Amino acid sequence: MSGENGSRRERGQARLELSSEFAAVSVEVDQQANGPRLRIENRQNRRVVYLDPLEVASLTWLTHERLGPFLDPSQTGWRSHDEGEDQA
Repeated sequence: MSGENGSRRERGQARLELSSEFAAVSVEVDQQANGPRLRIENRQNRRVVYLDPLEVASLTWLTHERLGPFLDPSQTGWRSHDEGEDQA
């Protein structure tokens, strides 16, 4: 994984690292897909999500009340990386 990170830095892509007492993430622009997208990595459990511009823009449509359920770690944050994401 360190080789992959090194090649990103060689191409001049900056990585933004954000942390608080509740979370730590790194954010960078990924150009490997059909268009640019954000690559967001949870630095505590190494889970990664890629968000395209529409998905990022949709975050601005949410109120804090609508965003609240996503912040509840019992809903998604405590799942292991191997568990299915679309379980009903």
